[in-house]
Amino acid sequence: MKKILILGGTGFVGRILTENLITEGNPPVLFNRGKRNAGIFPELRKITGDRLTDDIKQIANESWDVVIDFSCMMPDNLDDITDMLKGKTARYIFVSTVSVFPMDDADYWKNPVTENSETLTCTAEQRKDPDVTATYGQKKAECERILLGKDWLDSITFRPGLIYGRYDYTDRFYYWLYRAAKVSEILLPEEGRERFTATHSEDFAKLIRSAVDVPVHNKIYNAVTHSPVSLKQCIDTASGIIGTRPKFVNAPMDFIESQKLEPWTDLPAWVGNMELIVDNSRALKDFPLEFMSFEESIRSCIDYYTSLDWPVPKAGITPQKEQELIEKLR
Repeated sequence: MKKILILGGTGFVGRILTENLITEGNPPVLFNRGKRNAGIFPELRKITGDRLTDDIKQIANESWDVVIDFSCMMPDNLDDITDMLKGKTARYIFVSTVSVFPMDDADYWKNPVTENSETLTCTAEQRKDPDVTATYGQKKAECERILLGKDWLDSITFRPGLIYGRYDYTDRFYYWLYRAAKVSEILLPEEGRERFTATHSEDFAKLIRSAVDVPVHNKIYNAVTHSPVSLKQCIDTASGIIGTRPKFVNAPMDFIESQKLEPWTDLPAWVGNMELIVDNSRALKDFPLEFMSFEESIRSCIDYYTSLDWPVPKAGITPQKEQELIEKLR
């Protein structure tokens, strides 16, 4: 049994990983603020605190076989924590993001992106900017560089794409599953033809668990878990499993712009006329596990949301707004 510390562990993928570790008889220790899903895992040891304050010093009072970091947003904080743990952890697993790549540069994405593709720069101002949302990709890219610069630290960095599945609190991917299940007419941007690669939460948790024990590894991995798919394929797959037959209403780019609809926010998981395809061959080669097929992952999502009775998603436009836009198109 390994002594595992998880920074986070009660939100999304961290929660799944924590459940899996408990099931296998290797319960982790959790460090977090105790705010998200505070009542879960009463059987676990928890260290309560804010990582951006001196609370974090508590984790340096002992040694850890593995530290798994889900919650880091600030580069300076990661720099301080890893220095604090020097000689006190055998491995540091860091959850980054594909947002370290320029997400608004269509030319950049003309070919599948690999681990060696250029990442965003981060200025001194961006590094310290408290607005995490505005400089999210830059900060995560800087965090990766900090870890690469620590030759003494055995680190593994994972770059997931859009994460979907059980416990997803963003509802971005669920937005489209809900439409497959509950909406008769679906407004589909640009025929839903652009492809992307995403990350299934259950598979990502298994990948991180595998990284706890893997003896030989690279430093950075793209952590998408399936082949490229389009939004239309996602909806077709889900509706085929559920047994619905929604109609698609195409929203061309000029209409989307005229209605001031924002990619990613109003139309979740869609970034415009570009394909976000990330190569995951390195992870498939280095880690001894198999991911679910895309259809299996969608089926597991459908089972989960059925158990929740299909709540209206928080992300994206409302079904009422969607219908108004469809009427405008007509």
